Amino acid sequence: MWLGCAGAIAADFAEQYPPGSITTRAQADQAIAAAEKEQTRLKQVFDQRDQDCYRQILVNDCREKVRRDRETARRDVRRVEVEAKDLRRKLEQEDNERKRAEQQKQQPATDAAREAKAAEAQKRQEKAAGGAKPPATEEEIARNRAEYERKQKEHADRLAKEQQRATENAKNVAEYEQKQADAAKRAEANAAERKKREERRAQHKQDMEKKEAEREAMRQRAEEAAQSLPR
Repeated sequence: MWLGCAGAIAADFAEQYPPGSITTRAQADQAIAAAEKEQTRLKQVFDQRDQDCYRQILVNDCREKVRRDRETARRDVRRVEVEAKDLRRKLEQEDNERKRAEQQKQQPATDAAREAKAAEAQKRQEKAAGGAKPPATEEEIARNRAEYERKQKEHADRLAKEQQRATENAKNVAEYEQKQADAAKRAEANAAERKKREERRAQHKQDMEKKEAEREAMRQRAEEAAQSLPR
């Protein structure tokens, strides 16, 4: 029973989440939760299969097949989990960058509102004190203008740095995703090669067992023929 369902155990979960199918945060959260449940289920299934091997004639061969099937199933689940976590991390990074950009965009308006509020409060204080603020001197005007220009330059510099960081982050994400894709391709190629080697070993073992059975049959026939000869 277990041997017949091994392939289904290894493939069913991965087929629910083919590569590239996880595109939203909700899908990523769902896939991660499903992967955790699937890992628990697979442990129970393969632990039971391993115990069942002790009731087989070829115990070691049975346990080796269980080990290979367990690794294949874990690899499929891990692929889904890694893809979902990578997407969730990427989306969170994009959200943070959007928030920072929006804050930087609104900063001039926030500063202007704060300065206007401070000026209005100063006027109220002067009015309450019964005096008016004397006109600003040329030195004060120049100093205020220099301060304003300094703040504008700092704001422009912050925006430029944020834009540079966003570009670098996007490049790093793209490079990371490419590395993940390359690693997945290598893992698939290695798995295919391992499967071919295992199939060749199994076929060789089957051929050897068949030859051994034929030799044993010939030996038995020879003994029976010898025993049938008149003494």
